[in-house]
Amino acid sequence: MTLEELNSKYNAFITFHEIPPEKEGSLSGLTFGVKDIFLTKGVRTTAGSRVLKDYVPKENAYVVDQILKNGGKIIGKTNTHEFALGATNTSSIAGPARNPHDPTRISGGSSGGSAVAVALDMVDVGIGSDTGGSTRIPASLCGVIGFKPTTGLIPLDGVIPFSWSMDTVGILSKAFDKILLTFNSLLPYDKRKVLVSQMPSKLKIGVYLFGDDQGSSSLSRVLDKISSEFEVKQVNLNMLTYFGGQVRQTIAVAEASSYHKEWINSYAGLYFDDTKNILLSGFKISAVDYVDAMRARRALLEEYLRAFRDVDVIISPTTKIVAPKIDEVKGRESQFRYQLISNTELFSVVGAPSISIPLGSGPEGLPLGLMVSGEPFEDGKLLRIASFLNEQFGSKQVS
Repeated sequence: MTLEELNSKYNAFITFHEIPPEKEGSLSGLTFGVKDIFLTKGVRTTAGSRVLKDYVPKENAYVVDQILKNGGKIIGKTNTHEFALGATNTSSIAGPARNPHDPTRISGGSSGGSAVAVALDMVDVGIGSDTGGSTRIPASLCGVIGFKPTTGLIPLDGVIPFSWSMDTVGILSKAFDKILLTFNSLLPYDKRKVLVSQMPSKLKIGVYLFGDDQGSSSLSRVLDKISSEFEVKQVNLNMLTYFGGQVRQTIAVAEASSYHKEWINSYAGLYFDDTKNILLSGFKISAVDYVDAMRARRALLEEYLRAFRDVDVIISPTTKIVAPKIDEVKGRESQFRYQLISNTELFSVVGAPSISIPLGSGPEGLPLGLMVSGEPFEDGKLLRIASFLNEQFGSKQVS
């Protein structure tokens, strides 16, 4: 199929528009799909919303400039849940991004289009964002790699925000070398020290969030293999488990509502209902609630850092479920939110680097990801360990 034919079936892109590289560089030969919340000079940037359906920026986002300056070619703007405010990618002016393994199912979101484009080989690398799991969730459901670096490492200049304090640029691909190459090219020079690391001589793995859910059951075989070959210990993060989701959502929704205040007052009818409801709920969050959540966030980080006295990385199921049917989700997005985001958001609230790798399958052979998370600013170490686990315990090894 041509790119256009694939797109008509799977809705990976909102806009096709080729942007050629400025010169040869580290990303030469690679093609990119960029989530439609990243500004592109002279190319429509909609954020998946009717509010911005005709918006054409006059400048590029930092990430877009870095791709082009390093030799990458951008194919177009990928589908996103409206303003990146959803985990299903069902609310978009392009229609739902459809799962590459079954187009009747969701892609996950909000960076669903980037994951679908990568899974279907429409691009080599997808650029997304991740505030509570928006790169890792679609990576898990679509069967690709989705990496959320340490929050704050890659500049967010020119990105339409969800949450200014938690938004993080995400990178999706089928190959670790392309993830690493892209990450290195997007990092400012003074931040590249996070890549200087070595594989631990004796790998210690923490296990977290495995329970009775579909994701845990489907990944149990992989967990058994890992446990038989490496030092594994249960990680107990009680504060993060019980308060992390509430803290992240309070902060993120309050910040989103602040950004959208004028638009939601003037153009409420243009928003999709689920997005609008999230934003309206943010207006009910008091200043005291927000400040308390920011204080709690620091305590959660301190607890998280203590766990790394005993382990090198923490592994978890990325999502609790495989991709549900689009018809089941549309109009009921909030009902699926917890099962999609409840694991990933805990690592977002502490700003940790976290990556979903495709190591499992659930009902009907649908993909599920194993999430590997690390200590903030130890991104290089995390990528080395995750790549090693992927090589050792991928589907060929555990089938």
